Amino acid sequence: MRRAAWLAAVGLLAAVAWHTDADPMRLVRGLPWMWDFVRRMVPPDFDVLPAALAGALTTVEIALLGTALAAALAVPLGFLSAKNVAAPGVYYAVRAALNFFRSIDTLVYALFFVAAVGLGPFPGMLAVLAYTTTSLAKLYSETIEGIDPGPVDAIRATGATRLQVLRFGVLPQVLPLFLSYVLYRFESNVRAATVLGFVGAGGIGLYLQTYLRMIDYPAASTVLLVTVVMVMAVDFASARLRARLV
Repeated sequence: MRRAAWLAAVGLLAAVAWHTDADPMRLVRGLPWMWDFVRRMVPPDFDVLPAALAGALTTVEIALLGTALAAALAVPLGFLSAKNVAAPGVYYAVRAALNFFRSIDTLVYALFFVAAVGLGPFPGMLAVLAYTTTSLAKLYSETIEGIDPGPVDAIRATGATRLQVLRFGVLPQVLPLFLSYVLYRFESNVRAATVLGFVGAGGIGLYLQTYLRMIDYPAASTVLLVTVVMVMAVDFASARLRARLV
């Protein structure tokens, strides 16, 4: 049975590779064009560095504001979608809604909000807010479902109200993990926000798209370098903070 399972897995991967036209030789034949693309980006045009830095700052602001608002909005949703806290009817309804809205990507949300409120960083922030709220609520609910029931039972035995049980029995156990999840989502949102500019939602992606359309590869190279440095700096700072929390 194990050999049959391996053969089936290999056959499935082979079928998928054939169906997706995964031809390594096409990649090899494309290497000269890839090299030509990279060659045109050297040396970078640092005259556009101020604009690239301004775009990077806007990207971080979009991710920061969207993540902060989502972190707050996801708290009640996390409790309502936790099986050991919410009533069964509320649990299934909220969990289904979260699964539905979480299946929509941030870029799709950005397209929707650009059509609704126009171009600029605001629709980008709304897109980050919409997706991050649902994803954090899912993580929050799983954390709440994994708490130690001992402190909760002890506080409930004192005659505490339901709100007091949540405040003093549940929240102290889950708060460090909540903050860790928020920092991780902030890292992911900075990376996601870099491409929101391609659909008009502001940030550094707008400059990258503009320079690529103008075939100004040295300027695009500068924007890419700023993007890499920005993402690395945010990841490093967030990782240090998360290490202190957990």
